[in-house]
Amino acid sequence: MAGHCIPRSSATPKGADMTLKTEDSAFQAGREMRKQLFGAGSIERLDNADDFHEPLENYVTSACFGETWTRPGLSLRERSLITMAICAALNRHTPLKRLVKCAVQNGATKEDIREVLLQTTLYIGVAGGVESWALAAEALKEIDAY
Repeated sequence: MAGHCIPRSSATPKGADMTLKTEDSAFQAGREMRKQLFGAGSIERLDNADDFHEPLENYVTSACFGETWTRPGLSLRERSLITMAICAALNRHTPLKRLVKCAVQNGATKEDIREVLLQTTLYIGVAGGVESWALAAEALKEIDAY
Protein backbone atom coordinates (compact mmCIF):
# COMPACT_ATOMS: atom_id res chain seq x y z
CA MET A 1 0.00 0.00 0.00
CA ALA A 2 2.77 2.40 0.76
CA GLY A 3 5.76 1.20 -1.21
CA HIS A 4 5.80 4.03 -3.73
CA CYS A 5 4.97 7.07 -1.59
CA ILE A 6 8.21 9.03 -1.07
CA PRO A 7 7.88 12.46 0.51
CA ARG A 8 10.56 14.96 -0.43
CA SER A 9 11.10 15.78 3.22
CA SER A 10 12.22 12.24 4.07
CA ALA A 11 14.61 11.59 1.17
CA THR A 12 17.97 10.78 2.72
CA PRO A 13 21.41 10.13 1.28
CA LYS A 14 22.77 6.58 1.18
CA GLY A 15 23.98 5.51 4.59
CA ALA A 16 22.01 8.18 6.45
CA ASP A 17 19.74 7.39 9.37
CA MET A 18 16.42 6.20 7.90
CA THR A 19 14.45 6.72 11.12
CA LEU A 20 11.76 9.31 10.55
CA LYS A 21 11.09 11.87 13.23
CA THR A 22 7.95 10.85 15.04
CA GLU A 23 7.18 14.44 16.01
CA ASP A 24 7.00 15.39 12.31
CA SER A 25 3.62 16.83 11.23
CA ALA A 26 3.30 14.26 8.43
CA PHE A 27 3.85 11.49 10.97
CA GLN A 28 1.20 12.91 13.31
CA ALA A 29 -1.27 13.37 10.45
CA GLY A 30 -0.47 9.82 9.33
CA ARG A 31 -1.19 8.42 12.80
CA GLU A 32 -4.61 10.04 12.74
CA MET A 33 -5.34 8.84 9.19
CA ARG A 34 -4.27 5.25 9.99
CA LYS A 35 -6.56 5.26 13.00
CA GLN A 36 -9.45 6.70 10.97
CA LEU A 37 -9.02 4.18 8.15
CA PHE A 38 -8.08 1.00 9.99
CA GLY A 39 -8.94 1.54 13.65
CA ALA A 40 -6.96 1.62 16.86
CA GLY A 41 -5.26 -1.70 16.06
CA SER A 42 -3.16 -0.06 13.36
CA ILE A 43 -1.90 2.50 15.88
CA GLU A 44 -1.22 -0.26 18.38
CA ARG A 45 0.94 -2.03 15.78
CA LEU A 46 2.77 1.23 15.12
CA ASP A 47 3.34 1.96 18.81
CA ASN A 48 4.47 -1.60 19.54
CA ALA A 49 6.78 -2.00 16.55
CA ASP A 50 10.07 -3.66 17.43
CA ASP A 51 13.38 -2.06 16.47
CA PHE A 52 13.44 -3.97 13.15
CA HIS A 53 9.94 -2.88 12.03
CA GLU A 54 9.91 0.62 13.53
CA PRO A 55 11.54 2.38 10.53
CA LEU A 56 9.04 0.73 8.17
CA GLU A 57 6.03 1.60 10.34
CA ASN A 58 7.24 5.20 10.69
CA TYR A 59 7.88 5.49 6.94
CA VAL A 60 4.47 4.09 6.00
CA THR A 61 2.78 6.35 8.55
CA SER A 62 4.50 9.52 7.32
CA ALA A 63 4.80 8.92 3.59
CA CYS A 64 1.68 6.98 2.78
CA PHE A 65 -0.88 8.08 5.33
CA GLY A 66 0.51 11.49 6.36
CA GLU A 67 1.56 12.80 2.96
CA THR A 68 -0.66 10.98 0.44
CA TRP A 69 -3.94 9.88 2.04
CA THR A 70 -4.38 13.36 3.59
CA ARG A 71 -4.06 15.21 0.28
CA PRO A 72 -7.01 17.09 -1.20
CA GLY A 73 -8.29 16.10 -4.62
CA LEU A 74 -9.68 12.63 -3.92
CA SER A 75 -12.09 11.55 -1.23
CA LEU A 76 -11.20 8.75 1.16
CA ARG A 77 -13.81 6.65 -0.65
CA GLU A 78 -12.06 7.22 -3.98
CA ARG A 79 -8.61 6.58 -2.51
CA SER A 80 -9.86 3.36 -0.91
CA LEU A 81 -11.34 2.10 -4.19
CA ILE A 82 -8.24 3.01 -6.21
CA THR A 83 -5.91 1.35 -3.73
CA MET A 84 -8.19 -1.69 -3.59
CA ALA A 85 -7.91 -2.03 -7.39
CA ILE A 86 -4.13 -1.74 -7.22
CA CYS A 87 -3.96 -4.45 -4.55
CA ALA A 88 -6.15 -6.69 -6.71
CA ALA A 89 -3.86 -6.15 -9.69
CA LEU A 90 -0.76 -6.94 -7.63
CA ASN A 91 -2.29 -10.00 -5.89
CA ARG A 92 -1.90 -8.38 -2.47
CA HIS A 93 -4.58 -10.43 -0.72
CA THR A 94 -4.33 -9.18 2.86
CA PRO A 95 -4.36 -5.48 1.94
CA LEU A 96 -7.15 -6.12 -0.59
CA LYS A 97 -9.48 -7.48 2.09
CA ARG A 98 -8.52 -4.67 4.47
CA LEU A 99 -9.17 -2.07 1.75
CA VAL A 100 -12.56 -3.52 0.84
CA LYS A 101 -13.58 -2.98 4.47
CA CYS A 102 -11.96 0.46 4.45
CA ALA A 103 -13.83 1.42 1.26
CA VAL A 104 -17.17 0.47 2.83
CA GLN A 105 -16.30 2.45 5.96
CA ASN A 106 -15.51 5.41 3.68
CA GLY A 107 -18.87 5.26 1.91
CA ALA A 108 -18.38 2.76 -0.91
CA THR A 109 -21.22 0.36 -1.56
CA LYS A 110 -21.14 -3.30 -2.48
CA GLU A 111 -22.06 -2.16 -6.00
CA ASP A 112 -19.11 0.28 -6.11
CA ILE A 113 -16.74 -2.51 -5.12
CA ARG A 114 -18.27 -4.85 -7.70
CA GLU A 115 -17.83 -2.26 -10.48
CA VAL A 116 -14.23 -1.52 -9.51
CA LEU A 117 -13.43 -5.24 -9.49
CA LEU A 118 -15.16 -5.77 -12.83
CA GLN A 119 -13.12 -2.96 -14.38
CA THR A 120 -9.94 -4.29 -12.74
CA THR A 121 -10.58 -7.88 -13.89
CA LEU A 122 -10.61 -6.71 -17.50
CA TYR A 123 -7.00 -5.56 -17.17
CA ILE A 124 -5.52 -8.07 -14.70
CA GLY A 125 -7.04 -11.20 -16.22
CA VAL A 126 -9.79 -13.56 -15.24
CA ALA A 127 -7.76 -15.71 -12.82
CA GLY A 128 -6.63 -12.71 -10.76
CA GLY A 129 -10.06 -11.17 -10.99
CA VAL A 130 -11.86 -14.28 -9.77
CA GLU A 131 -9.56 -14.48 -6.76
CA SER A 132 -10.03 -10.77 -6.02
CA TRP A 133 -13.82 -11.13 -6.20
CA ALA A 134 -13.70 -14.05 -3.75
CA LEU A 135 -11.55 -12.08 -1.30
CA ALA A 136 -13.80 -9.03 -1.60
CA ALA A 137 -16.88 -11.17 -0.94
CA GLU A 138 -15.20 -12.62 2.18
CA ALA A 139 -14.37 -9.13 3.42
CA LEU A 140 -17.90 -7.85 2.78
CA LYS A 141 -19.38 -10.82 4.64
CA GLU A 142 -17.04 -10.23 7.58
CA ILE A 143 -18.48 -6.73 8.04
CA ASP A 144 -22.08 -7.67 7.18
CA ALA A 145 -22.01 -5.60 3.98
CA TYR A 146 -22.66 -8.48 1.57
